[in-house]
This record gives sequence, structure tokens and C-alpha cells, in this order.
Amino acid sequence: MERDKTLTPDELARLRDRLDQIDDGIIDLIAEREAVVTTIGNHKLKTGLPLRHYEREREVIERGMERAESRGISGEMAREILETLIHHSLGNQETNKLSQTDHGQGRRALVIGGLGRMGEWMSRYLDMVGYRVDVADPAECETPFGRIDDWESALDDYDVVVVAVTLRPSNDILHRLAELRPRGLVFDIGSLKSPMRSGLEAMRQSGCRVCSVHPMFGPNEIGLSGRHILFVDVGHAEALAEARALFAHTAAECVDLSLEEHDEVMAWVLGLSHLVNVAFASALAQSGEAVPLLRQISSSTFNAQLQVAAQVVSENPHLYYEIQQGNVKTPDVVAHFRDVLDGLYRSIIEQDEGFWSRSMEQAHRRLRADRQPGA
Repeated sequence: MERDKTLTPDELARLRDRLDQIDDGIIDLIAEREAVVTTIGNHKLKTGLPLRHYEREREVIERGMERAESRGISGEMAREILETLIHHSLGNQETNKLSQTDHGQGRRALVIGGLGRMGEWMSRYLDMVGYRVDVADPAECETPFGRIDDWESALDDYDVVVVAVTLRPSNDILHRLAELRPRGLVFDIGSLKSPMRSGLEAMRQSGCRVCSVHPMFGPNEIGLSGRHILFVDVGHAEALAEARALFAHTAAECVDLSLEEHDEVMAWVLGLSHLVNVAFASALAQSGEAVPLLRQISSSTFNAQLQVAAQVVSENPHLYYEIQQGNVKTPDVVAHFRDVLDGLYRSIIEQDEGFWSRSMEQAHRRLRADRQPGA
């Protein structure tokens, strides 16, 4: 068909029908791929092979990119598609593996705050690995789990107790748990540990089996492949090992940190990223009439940043404030960021292009080095 020739209505309709057929074929092929992946996953489960095979994942992606480029298609688009397919496949394999484990069979778990977003995720996860799960939460909403109104009097019924409330109330609950001395494993899943330091220490001193856990993902994750779970030792090695064992059947990367290391890292990973995105979104929101116009003429960089910022400001503002306010490392990180921002601004005002260029080049080298395999 000639490039400069316009399509007749019938030709356009036929092409659209053909697109529908192609799209159906893509979906059918994805379904076939999932069926093959399920068979492989069942083999891994029966033979004890690990869920992830990094070398094979890299081979699949590189092969797909090479084939895409040979057909005149963007290799990066092929990478994104294949990474998405792999992520979903691993999630399905992981769910299948978890549902067949007997880790929690015959055991009971209590999730205090089990109707919050991450509390609900924790409840569903424990249920999936075989625990009989109860939740203690004043929220008025439906739940498939048993509800406990007086959790203090029922503590000794549970093998695992998870504290999944917001940061400041978590410390009070930990102090109360230290007084009650439950027999089971106890851990919180807070995003910050400084506000709970006294409660965790009180539990340690009372002889409780306690540690601290931080799932580094949101409640809507399909699977934990490529995600991190942080484990904080507060003085009870056996409790730490038991908490790690709870997630041993997942594809998550488990990382051990001290209390001090955890909050210092979170000041950068959560504190700085949240601060930058809230400031970006707030500046846009306060620009008034410019926002609709910006959406019409925005760049790919702007759109990507806007998407992340919009997600951040849609989250719980009280929790995000606690993450900033409760971290003793926040002032240092903010001061560092302000120094960097002031330096970049000064280079613009003073027409110091060299400083700006060096800053970008140094950042590029450092970030590129950090992304290298084995770095």
C-alpha cells in the first residue's frame, strides 16, 4: 500500500479487524506461555529447585531484545515486555509454592492492625502459608479472618504476633507486649524503627522472642521477586531466624540490618525520595492554571516524574510525615539535599556551566557504577 494513499473506510475497518486478531493472538500466546511456566514451576516445586534462575532470565531478555532489534523493533520495548512477563510468571509460581507449603500448618497468627493496608497483606500472606489468622483492629470493614476484640487476653493462643499499626502506636503496643510476655514470635513491620526503639528494647529485656521486619513493597504486589524484606536484629538471634524462615519460600531478597543502619538507609531510600516527590507535586499544585497546560506539552521526563509524584501524594500523609519526623537522620539528609540544590541553583545564577556539568557527570558515573552486576 502506497504511503501517500489514504485508506478507504473498508480498508481501515479491515486493518482494525486484523489488529484485533493480532491482539487476540498475543493474549493467547501469553496464556500458552503461562501454562508452560506453570509446568516448569511445578517441576521446581517437586525437585526443590530455586524459584529464580537469574542466568536464564538474562538469557530470555537478551534473546528477546536481539530478536526485536532484528525486526526493527525497539530492544528496550522488548525488555520491558519480557521483564513484565517474567515478573508475573514468578509471582504466579511463588503463589503456587506458598499455597503448598506447610510452614504454618497447625499454628496460629495474630495481626494487630490486620485491616490496614500492609496489615491485610501480612494477614493474607500468613494465611497462604498455612497459619490460622486472626486480626485485632477497630476498623469497621469485612474480613475473611477471625476478629479478636481483646487481644491482650488471647496472646498465648498464638505462635506469631505481628504488630502492623502505624509507627507511634506501635511503640505503645510493644511496651504492652513486653509486660504481657507472649510465648510466640513477635515482630513489627514498620517503615521506621527509631520511634519503636524503646518498645523493642523493653521486649528484649523482658525475654520475648522479638525482632523487627520491614517489607520494602506495597500491599498490591503480585509477587516478591526482585523485592526486598529487611530484618532487624534487636538482640534475639532465634527470633530473627524464625522471622526469616516465614519468608524463605518467597523470591524476595532478605537483608539483615541493625537498628541504626535501617533508619540511616531509610532516610535516603524513603525520606529523600518522598521529600523530593512531595515537593515536586506541591510546586506543581501551587502553580495554579499552569497545571493543565503542563500536561498538554509535557516531556517524557516530566511525565515519568509526575507519575511517581502522583503516586506518592496519594498515600497516607500521616504515615509519610511520621517517616520524616520520626527519623533522627532526616535533618542530615535534608541538609545535604539543600546543599546540592543550592549549588546547582548557584551555578545557574553565576553562569557556571562547568559546575553543573561536573555534577551531572559525577552523578552519572556513580549511579552507573552502582547498577553494574556485582557492584
